[in-house]
Amino acid sequence: MEQHHNADPERAERRGLALLGGFRHRPLLIIRLAVAVLGILTLALAWPDVLSDLEARETAARERLRNQALIRARAAGETIQATLERFDFALKVTRAAVPDGLQSVAAHGQMVVGSLPPELVLQQFLIDADGYLVYSSLGPAPRNYLGDRDYFRSLASDTGDTLRVSPPVLGRLTGKWSIQIARAIKRNGRFDGVVSLAVSPEAWTRQLARFETAPLDTLTLVDGNGHVLLRTLKGREHYGKQAPQQRDYILHPERQEGDYVAHASVDGVLRQYAWTRLPSGLVMLSGIALDEALAPVHEINHWTLIRAGISSALFALVVIILLVALQRYERAVQQLGVREEHYRGVLTHMGEGLMVIDGQGRIVDTNPAFSVITGIPAGEARGQPVSRLEPADAGEAGLAAKLAIPRPGHWETDFPGVRKDAPGYTGHAVVSCVHDAQGHVTHRIALLTDVTEQRRRDGEIWHQANFDLLTGLPNRALMNDRIESLLRQARRKQGHVTVMFIDLDHFKPVNDLYGHDTGDLLLGQVGQRLAALFRGDDSVARLGGDEFIVALAADTNPETDAALARKVLDSLSRPFTITGRELRISCSIGIAHFPGDGDSADALINRADQAMYKAKGRGRAGWSA
Repeated sequence: MEQHHNADPERAERRGLALLGGFRHRPLLIIRLAVAVLGILTLALAWPDVLSDLEARETAARERLRNQALIRARAAGETIQATLERFDFALKVTRAAVPDGLQSVAAHGQMVVGSLPPELVLQQFLIDADGYLVYSSLGPAPRNYLGDRDYFRSLASDTGDTLRVSPPVLGRLTGKWSIQIARAIKRNGRFDGVVSLAVSPEAWTRQLARFETAPLDTLTLVDGNGHVLLRTLKGREHYGKQAPQQRDYILHPERQEGDYVAHASVDGVLRQYAWTRLPSGLVMLSGIALDEALAPVHEINHWTLIRAGISSALFALVVIILLVALQRYERAVQQLGVREEHYRGVLTHMGEGLMVIDGQGRIVDTNPAFSVITGIPAGEARGQPVSRLEPADAGEAGLAAKLAIPRPGHWETDFPGVRKDAPGYTGHAVVSCVHDAQGHVTHRIALLTDVTEQRRRDGEIWHQANFDLLTGLPNRALMNDRIESLLRQARRKQGHVTVMFIDLDHFKPVNDLYGHDTGDLLLGQVGQRLAALFRGDDSVARLGGDEFIVALAADTNPETDAALARKVLDSLSRPFTITGRELRISCSIGIAHFPGDGDSADALINRADQAMYKAKGRGRAGWSA
């Protein structure tokens, strides 16, 4: 028994010595294990970065869409609010004529209705205190009881003077859908009836269509309780519907703006929504279809994954080939032929162009895809410098210049490319280094792809997110970034920053008289004049509506303020020629300074806005600091 216990340690010791002897006599086994571990570690370290970049790109795109939806909601909301104020003015004019009798009401009603867009206003009508229709701009009508309408009952019980906007209702006599814009009539402080406008929801919705950019995007107007008033996409199907009650704009009436992502209950489309609350209490929602809007980003990520996968596959292939070569060193000549045949097959059929470059920066070998991308035949490319792929003025942006800089390991870059008898292109190169036994770089392998279309889409996405579609000027988000950049420079150099808030005078009458198309053309010319006045590091942006911002590095003194304001006032006071008409407007200007009025973009814009209202209060075509 004792002899058996002594034998076990001896047997284990012999096995250990045999294993160590096997490693000692098989050094290639240790090398193969080291190569395999390094290959796995390399891929394990590289892929988290790739996946992180994909996630960061989509996150940034979603943030841009959120800002874009909010900007669109604000712009559409301003249009709706302006139209609503016109309706309210018409109601007040007609209500003022009620004490003079129905003939006066009819005269004023016809005048008011005639001044409003005929496609919007279906009729103006008057309901007495008992709820019966007593007047309609359409002419004599049967005695119709409307006292059971929600808007009538709400106004009858309201002690204030509130403008009511009803959800779409189906007319009992006309059979048409309409939105009722109504105010109460008071006599000696007591309820005496209702004056109302019946507005076509279909026609009103068409005003919002110009703000949409994609087929599945939508704009929706709801009241404070979520009842749908207008919707650009399948609007008639939503009449009488109510938004889910858990929405923030219903639960939190004190909030002015917000956003969320949700599937639409009708079409199931996933959208990025942003909303803004109008002064009237209505809420404008803008929805951007995410699948459609994120398609370019998903395509970029898709090709990034493909490139990363191919690079990883090639790297793994090199490791496997090396392991096989070490394992079968005695048959190296035979295996070399097999590997080369396999290698050539992969290169021949792969989608990316491959280019092998020697230590002098000359092309040693290529695959067929290289010739497809560059337009250079394989035989013509061999022995040529890498600069043969680029225009003569590529400079530091060229691939040849970047290859001349010693870089270890794996890297990638874009470069300008030229093709023989064909337009140029934007190429993307993924470069890997090949080392000799001493660790010196002997060759480099570059995978080439044509990314012209992808980069163009990236540029369009960035431009849409940062520039105003109407004037081509920067929007508020980009302007905030530029002001913050000026502030950083001013803090470093102890300098100053001036922000001008410009609000156009007499712009609303232009819209009212000549329509929004003329107003849009006028805003475009205003943007051009302002952009021409300021150069260099100065920035001009449109906030929305008829409001513009100018930011520049300038001394803070009354003389400078006066000169800047006079320059803008003189320019915008000159006549504008729009579709053959000569139009005249002016502007009111507010000026704020850093460091005296604030130390952030939002603070300076708000102070300049306050100064503008101060100038407007003194009379139009003026300025205040």
